[in-house]
Formats: sequence, C-alpha cells, structure tokens
Amino acid sequence: MTRLGVPAMLAAAGLLLLLPPAAAQVQETPVMGAPAGTEEAAQQAGRVLVLGDALGGGLGAGLSRVAEAAGNYDVSVRFNEESGLARPEVYDWPATVSKILRSNSYGAIVVMLGANDTQPIRRQDGERIPVGTPEWAEAYGERVDRMLAELATSGARIIWVGPPPMRDPQYDAAIKEIAAIQRQRAEAKGADFIDMRPVLAAPDGSYAESGPDDTGTLTRLRGRDGISFYKAGNNRMGQIVLSVLEGGEAGTLQAGAGEAAGAAEDQASQVPIFGQLLMNGEAYAVQPEGVTANAVMLAAAGLEGEAALKALRDLAPQGSNAINLFRYGHLPAAPAGRADDFAAPASP
Repeated sequence: MTRLGVPAMLAAAGLLLLLPPAAAQVQETPVMGAPAGTEEAAQQAGRVLVLGDALGGGLGAGLSRVAEAAGNYDVSVRFNEESGLARPEVYDWPATVSKILRSNSYGAIVVMLGANDTQPIRRQDGERIPVGTPEWAEAYGERVDRMLAELATSGARIIWVGPPPMRDPQYDAAIKEIAAIQRQRAEAKGADFIDMRPVLAAPDGSYAESGPDDTGTLTRLRGRDGISFYKAGNNRMGQIVLSVLEGGEAGTLQAGAGEAAGAAEDQASQVPIFGQLLMNGEAYAVQPEGVTANAVMLAAAGLEGEAALKALRDLAPQGSNAINLFRYGHLPAAPAGRADDFAAPASP
C-alpha cells in the first residue's frame, strides 16, 4: 500500500470536485507543425499539461484557477492519485506520456510526482531495493531519466516541481532525498526545477500548516493529514508555477518566502481571529450586527488594515455587536441552540 493511503483517497475525491470541468480530461488537440510567429504557434505555447499524483492533481487545479485570470493559458490536468515513478508496474508514467503526446501538443509540461515513491524499487529479476540505499537512489534516478526522456520528445518546456515538506519527520527525510534526485536529474536534462520547500516550510525549514495564499492572505494551506493541500494551498502552488511560466527564474523565485511566511504568522498571532475553518480549510466568519456588506465595501475598500478597521469602528452604531467587536474585541454570546452555542445545559 502506498504512503498516501486513505487520506490521499479522500483528498483526491475532494480534488475532483475542485477541478475545472475542462481540466478533468486531457484535451485532444491534434499535433500541428505550427510555424513560429503564427496564431497556431501562440495557441500551442499557451497549452499547459500538468502530470502528477494526488498532490500534482491539486497543483493542476490550482494552476487552472490562477491562470484563468491571465487568459493566456489552456491548462489540462492528468493525474493518478496513487501513482509515482518507483513502481512502473503499478502505473507507468513514461508509457502514459508517450500515448498523450501522440495526439497532443503543448507549450509547457508541468510534473509533480514523488509523494508515493518512498517504497522499495523492484528490479526486473524481482529483487527489491530498500529505500534509502545508494542502489535505490541510482535506480530511482534512472526512472526520473526515463520520464524526462519521454517528456523531451514533446519539444515543450519542462517544469518539474519538487514534492513539498511533510509533517512526519521520517517521511519528510525520504521526500527530501527524492526531491534532491529529481532536481539533479531534471537540471542535468535542461528542465526547470521548482523547489516548493522554501515556499511552504516554516522559516526554520520545518513543516508549516499555514502561510500566505495566492492573494497574500495568511490562511491554512495544508490538510490535517500532514500531506495534502486545501484549495488555498493548491492555489499558492499554482501561483508559483504560473510565475515561472511567465518568465520567472525557477531557482531563485522562492528566496525569502519562508521568512515572509514567518513574519505573516507572527503578525497574525497578535490579531484576534473570529470564526472558524471549514472542512476545506476556507475561513467561515459571521457579519457583526450593525455593519452591512455594502458599508464595508464603501468605507474600507482600498485601505490598509488599521485604516480599514478605523473606518469600521466609525460607522458601527454605539452599543451594537459591531462596535463591541471592532473596538473591544468582544463577541456576543451565541443564542441558545445555535451551532456555536457551547454553554452547558441548564440544571434540571
């Protein structure tokens, strides 16, 4: 059984709901020998294929969302949640890529694999090579090379995304080794390699559940299993890949990102948080009585945090729940019987 197990199945089920309809299947686009400078060539340059496991599928969904605003990209996603490179007898990615490229052309191909690869590799003679040995590293590197060779036949720009940090220390150590092999082999073949660890880890390099999303808002990015991502985390990864697609340097893109995330967490720890996280990791909040949505838009639009808070204080009626919240940080008691009423039942 692969490492992701049941959490991956749940994450993949949720992922299918998040994927844009057009991204669930690879679009069948006939291969064209489009001359440079033509409209066909421009369209091909904007076609992006994302390949991966459950995490790679999430990345593809995030890239589809953040790239939609740009309007220059047509993102297709092909993922198998339990797949990897260590066990081609279970799912053979190079063979799959070969089939895809027979009838499709792309300007860029993004790959994110490795989360399921912390397992022994089986040789042709049936012998199993243990994880963490030099023999395993060499055999795994050969599988990465085979994947890269198949991708190279497309003529597309190849962007290989390394697996992110994991919460379990032993698992994360194996993931670090996998990422190092992927990076060495990808860069040797002329592919771009994006190291997601500096973006998604804490300032000290350890696992972090929260961080800035694609809008810069501090929120929860990772799932409760310590492996998967919420929608905000997928969007953040998609934003990083989009930056590289648009000309950013993959090797230097994340410099200082961990420190920025740490500073955002320090700032957030000084501010009271009202509301809760839903199952998909998105924030759920209630609107204080006395402040309407239109008033917020008119009074606080375009203002910095403290100025916006002052505007809310100024428009909140005296004695209202809003003024108690925005001025004093006091929440009213929940009405009896509401979902957030945690008062003990009355004595008989």
